Amino acid sequence: MSTARMRLIAAGSRGALIVCLGFLMSGCATHRLNTARSDFYAGRLHEAEETLESGSIPHRDRVLFLMERGTVRQAMGDYEGSSQDFIEAYDMLVELETYSISRGAGSLVINDNIRNFVGAPFERTLLHALTAQNHLARGHWDDAAVEARRIIRSLSEDQRKNYPDEPYSRYIAGLALELIDDPSNAALQYRTADEILGRVQIDPDTGRLAHATPPENNNGTNDNHEAWPDPPPEPGNGPDEEWSNELVVFLQLGRSPRGGQPLGSGARRGSPYYAEIHAGDRYLGRSYLVSDTAQLKAETERVRALREAAKTVGRIAAKEGIAVAVESQHNEWAGDLTRFILFGLLEQPDVRRWETLPRWLHVARVPAPEDLSSYTVVVKDASGNTLRTYEVNAPIQRRQNLLVSFFRDTPGGR
Repeated sequence: MSTARMRLIAAGSRGALIVCLGFLMSGCATHRLNTARSDFYAGRLHEAEETLESGSIPHRDRVLFLMERGTVRQAMGDYEGSSQDFIEAYDMLVELETYSISRGAGSLVINDNIRNFVGAPFERTLLHALTAQNHLARGHWDDAAVEARRIIRSLSEDQRKNYPDEPYSRYIAGLALELIDDPSNAALQYRTADEILGRVQIDPDTGRLAHATPPENNNGTNDNHEAWPDPPPEPGNGPDEEWSNELVVFLQLGRSPRGGQPLGSGARRGSPYYAEIHAGDRYLGRSYLVSDTAQLKAETERVRALREAAKTVGRIAAKEGIAVAVESQHNEWAGDLTRFILFGLLEQPDVRRWETLPRWLHVARVPAPEDLSSYTVVVKDASGNTLRTYEVNAPIQRRQNLLVSFFRDTPGGR
């Protein structure tokens, strides 16, 4: 038998052993993740946190656990604990950039589930964006600017390649730079986000948002109502003194797609929510959809499918080579059994993803009363029907005439 074939069989045997042991641990890990996610979307935040804290975590899922727990802690208002989780996840991702030879060989022969979870490119960018939100919630402007620079680096062409850009993170980077008195670089991020968006316009000089004019189809009429819903009335655009104080709210609405959903699933299903912002009996303005994680997921999977095609062909060829080698050394039955294990049991796609991310990422930038200490969020569907109402008094941080806040809507699994 050739040396190359012996090495291939050895790689397959080691990989099979890794997977068999890994599956025993991953079943428990997956159950804990699903339990924590159910608790999170049902509003049982403490139970979700406890589930993600208890028990051992397979090393290959450590980054994912940290992402999920950081999201739960952020929703609980534990911004320091959330940042610790997100930063630890980032540090692990940096370490994982060093390629693992043993796990790389095993994944070639078996599947990518044995590899460490590193998330999709947009998830890694949002890791920095949510960390920046935690810093903004505590008034740590310089720390938020550090994450802004990491966002910009992760979205650079050499890092992102042909995966989708992510305007919500761009906006957070722009605001963080604006808050440390770097208006030119802030404007660059606002402008880049504006160029990505179609239905929303962002003024690069002020960061203010507004509806774009709906495009016309070939008949000279506007697109369908679902794609371009009629916006509610805007607050009066009066004299500039109405904007002497501004409130910027980052709103996270809905539930992102689950990891096992098929390619493109959920990207067009359902109409996006939006939120109105009120202070007392005064309507301040509304939020605007900046990123949709379902759409980002679908676009990422299309790019990834093209990238993975050659690898999949190579993996199938390697598995068949192992089966043929076993068959030649033993018998046809042994070869068929090997094929059943390698193709039937172990050829499973890696569907792990950061599932506590919201579906719709919104930004509201509205004029605010000088003495603002709380505001009301009225969550509405695309037709303007009120779904839920919340009173928000934290976090609200002020820097000069700019107030910053964020809000997560987690209503019972929606």
